[in-house]
Amino acid sequence: MTARRVLLVKLADLGDAVLLTAAVDALERALPGCELDLLVSTAAAPVFEHDPRVSRVWVFDRKLIEGRRAFTPRSLYLWARLLWALGRRGYDAVILAHHLTTALGTIKLASVALATRAPIRAGVDNGRGAFLNRRYPDPGFGAAPEGEYWVRLVGLLAGKEVEGRIGLVVPAAARERARELVPAGTPRPLVAVHHGQGGWISSRAWTAEEFARVADALHERTGGTVLLIGGPEEHRAAEEVAKLMRSQAPVLAGRTDVPTLAALLEMCDLYVGPDSGPMHVASAVGTPVVSLWGPTNEAAWAPAGRLGA
Repeated sequence: MTARRVLLVKLADLGDAVLLTAAVDALERALPGCELDLLVSTAAAPVFEHDPRVSRVWVFDRKLIEGRRAFTPRSLYLWARLLWALGRRGYDAVILAHHLTTALGTIKLASVALATRAPIRAGVDNGRGAFLNRRYPDPGFGAAPEGEYWVRLVGLLAGKEVEGRIGLVVPAAARERARELVPAGTPRPLVAVHHGQGGWISSRAWTAEEFARVADALHERTGGTVLLIGGPEEHRAAEEVAKLMRSQAPVLAGRTDVPTLAALLEMCDLYVGPDSGPMHVASAVGTPVVSLWGPTNEAAWAPAGRLGA
């Protein structure tokens, strides 16, 4: 059968959503004219806010279904309401862009796939995917880039080899806001430094002192401008990096939404920072990346451009 309405599921963070754009691109190439919906987390939703290839974005706070919170009355009610709404949408196919890593995660994904009542249920299978009827064997994290797994699932749906390019849609309004943050005449090169000292990313990053030394070295050797970027929760740490620097660096952490961050990184000549959402955004808009890795798996999550199956 021809899939006219497809649901693509990825309840994960910003970087994972950027990698998912390869599957969105592959679907547009392989199934032109199909109506594509996404089910994503609140952190991922802004990636697709201005994407004309996407008909509808379902947004769910994935923290509500993690660990013990998944069994609270409120979480169960909201999850059930989501499943009911998905079932009314009339999908021909659902693609689960997830590994079936845990039993609880598998149950959640199976409930989505079955609730849609879609005739085609595609996913990667490590032995837990009995509810799938189109499967790609899952040899595990790092056996292929994460984005390539999801492009391969599009190939299963299309019945042929496909390819997809990672990329973000950056609206004109976001570019205008980025130019307000970094006005014309700012000395180049522009180097975005993401210190990664917020939330769980800190386990992948250097200290504020180390980033300050790197930022000073970049300024001294190039004569350009270092921009300290990050999310709202990283603003205070970015200010700490700025105070430790000998040179001046605008603190833009917490001042950009995702589209504006993409536009800002599009203007930059280099990104320096840990494996993170901003790193994937930088790569997706074509900015050269120098990234710190560990303890994450670079074979799985390294930035990439075109992916094939």
